[in-house]
Amino acid sequence: MKRSVATSTLSKTYIESKISQETIMSKYLDIPVSVIIDCINNNTLIKSVFRDDDKNGSMGFTFNKKGRLKVRDFGGFGFFGDVYDVVAHVLSLVYNRKIEPNNKQDFYFILKHIAETFSNIIDGKEIDENIDSIIQDALRKGQKHKAIIEFLPRSWNKQDKNIWEHWGINLQYLNTHFVFAVDQYYVNRGINSEPVYKYNIKDPCYAYMLGQNRAGIYLIKLYFPLRDRNKREQKFITNCNVIEGLLNLELDNYDYILITKSSKDRLSIGSHLANHLLYGGAGNKLNIGVVNLPSESYKLTQQEYDYLLNKLTPSGIILSLLDFDKAGRHGAKYLQETYNIPYLFITRGEFGLYNYKAKDFADLHDIYSIDVINQFIKETLIYVRIKYETNDDYSYANYEGLLYVE
Repeated sequence: MKRSVATSTLSKTYIESKISQETIMSKYLDIPVSVIIDCINNNTLIKSVFRDDDKNGSMGFTFNKKGRLKVRDFGGFGFFGDVYDVVAHVLSLVYNRKIEPNNKQDFYFILKHIAETFSNIIDGKEIDENIDSIIQDALRKGQKHKAIIEFLPRSWNKQDKNIWEHWGINLQYLNTHFVFAVDQYYVNRGINSEPVYKYNIKDPCYAYMLGQNRAGIYLIKLYFPLRDRNKREQKFITNCNVIEGLLNLELDNYDYILITKSSKDRLSIGSHLANHLLYGGAGNKLNIGVVNLPSESYKLTQQEYDYLLNKLTPSGIILSLLDFDKAGRHGAKYLQETYNIPYLFITRGEFGLYNYKAKDFADLHDIYSIDVINQFIKETLIYVRIKYETNDDYSYANYEGLLYVE
């Protein structure tokens, strides 16, 4: 691809006088122009080219007020930029070095590459037939790599305390369970040196540290509690899809291990149990571990189940507590049918069941006192234990009785 460009004065203005932003974006993301235009006109999302695990479609395009075409990956990659950011990302993968549009020399290299890629339009020369395959290989290379998320923590403040205590979680518990308040974070800083986020009191961010993979990359989930999904605001950014809470599952004699559906619920339940100890029939303190699935559609593997099973006492029980919506019921049914894991739900009057007026455990704190929540937990564990010891069908355990599962 070492070709000369006939243009003596190469600039952004010149490039865009010859080639539209949509066309450049289409080429370097390997997406048809028609798809990009449809996303712009109809505010639709497509599967991200930056990740190979985007099942639902989380990448979109729009023009900002300055007329710049922007692409955003609303999923784990967190990419947001214009056509030159896209080209820089692709070229960084092609040449295995950081290329930044803000660097004058790099920006000229970006413009030159675009001119060579569209040489038939720029100077009437034949285009390099290898360009498409080079771009496609770079995108595939990028998909195989976990995004590297780095963050700078900040001190907890009163707002943080109020947010978490609303769910019954104190800051001391967060400090011992790998949760941090974020001052700023970066995604793939080797490519994009500017922080993706800086602390904003109207949009606080918290980081869950979930471990490391074999390549030594830290597994991190970022959480934005004040964002609104109905406005298509991104509440989570992550570079992993793993069972959460294993770092704090330190014992090997748990009486119960509860699998719940979110980090917030895991922390809410764990913090509650840490501050309000429960005791078994013989007067012994119950050891209850809590983990959560990365999503309710996540399929627990045999290896993961065996790991949890080995953390129990001989008479210990693994339970699930997912949301009582379609996804949660199906997820619970999968765990029950595959691993014989009993499931619990907090219901809101569906199918004539008891109405707790709460969607999940964290929401119980809005309605009930600590004593009442403790009573719920005790009655549920007694119910499950009786069913377990009598070898009865305890697959549909609930505070009030049998539950319907589609």
